[in-house]
Amino acid sequence: MSRPSIRPRGTEARISGASDVPPPAAARRGPNGAVLILAATAIGGGAGYVLQLLAGAALGTALYAPFSVFWSALYLLVSALSGVQQEVARASRPVDTRAATAPRRAPVVRNFAVVAAVLVAAVVTASAWLWVGTVFPDDGWSLVLPLVIGLSAYVIVAATAGVLYGLAMWTSVAAFTIVDGVLRFAIVGVMLLSTDDVHVLAWGVVAPFVLTPILLWPFVRSGVIGRFTIDVGPRPLTWNVLRTVVASTATGIMVSGLPLVIQATGDTVSPDAFGSLTYAITLTRAPIVIVVLALQSYLVIVFRSHAEAVLSWVVKLGVLVLAAAGLLGLLGWWLGPWALGVLFGRDEVLAGGTIGLLIATAGLVGVLCATGSATLSRSQHGAFSAGWVAAALVLVAALALPLGLHERTLLALTIGPLTGLVVHAVALLRRPRERA
Repeated sequence: MSRPSIRPRGTEARISGASDVPPPAAARRGPNGAVLILAATAIGGGAGYVLQLLAGAALGTALYAPFSVFWSALYLLVSALSGVQQEVARASRPVDTRAATAPRRAPVVRNFAVVAAVLVAAVVTASAWLWVGTVFPDDGWSLVLPLVIGLSAYVIVAATAGVLYGLAMWTSVAAFTIVDGVLRFAIVGVMLLSTDDVHVLAWGVVAPFVLTPILLWPFVRSGVIGRFTIDVGPRPLTWNVLRTVVASTATGIMVSGLPLVIQATGDTVSPDAFGSLTYAITLTRAPIVIVVLALQSYLVIVFRSHAEAVLSWVVKLGVLVLAAAGLLGLLGWWLGPWALGVLFGRDEVLAGGTIGLLIATAGLVGVLCATGSATLSRSQHGAFSAGWVAAALVLVAALALPLGLHERTLLALTIGPLTGLVVHAVALLRRPRERA
């Protein structure tokens, strides 16, 4: 694949509003950054993937259902708050520390992260009485506290990781991903040896959000303090983050929040049927969706550094993702029923056709991640949000149709992302507005 020019040009500089700031290392060492992030995702994300396998096997389909709902609720909101990481990554730029007049806006990010963490804790706690009976009907308020602690800690993680992306500190970015995933695997894995109590397991799931920044900050601090600026002030940063969080919430609904949304929109089904489907969704779609989601902030930086060739990059990446999804879908159709049968110790857990289509539709979400990163890199925050929100609304509407569990799920996973792709495509085909 030919590499477009890596030097920022006039249009990009005007869009970013930081033409006097040197381009990040992503523009100079793109492939190295991608390799490190993908390797970290393979380790950290792979640890979470294996953990889901172990949890399903240890708990069984009936007990796995409430565990998967807590995991889904947590990561739905984590996906929403990942908008903090994406916008901070887009806005952060390295500064020349030798220049006496180098701009400094680092405290804006720090202050924003602290205030946002407190607000997240307050909003989730205050609103819990509205949804706790529906989301956690059997476990109730005992799962709200770990949810609040985990989400507040994740805001700090997201802001820190966003700065690391903006500075192209790929080793540090990779370390955050690996440590978070491996810690979660170790903590929850040990817990599964002695308990199937969802309340106890919930604390193990959220603990790495608190521990990871504490463990890694001493090692990354010297590369961050005094070495970056952002291209917006407090108010624009807040406004951009809010729009990005809206889009990221829609992303969470379509990815990690699927078990929760399926439960909330459909008729009551048996715990075995629900657990089997959500287990298959979690395991079969992860190899595609998790990888592309992990690359979103990286893609924002790369697209920002290749502003005049964004469409070419998006098309090539989209073809690659769809080809991978198609191939994995065929493998899932063939081997999926056997694999699930081995895990659960019984035959006919889920049909091969259903498994194959679950995997194939994950490719559409992967392409939507790429087009979303492209719109965000061009500061098209409105289009970025509109595409994801439209996709999520169509997905939820389809899940509410009076169809069978599998039929409505597959329909929703197809037409939802296609709707978002249309919105993003229209925006990307327009020339971005230039601003001083």
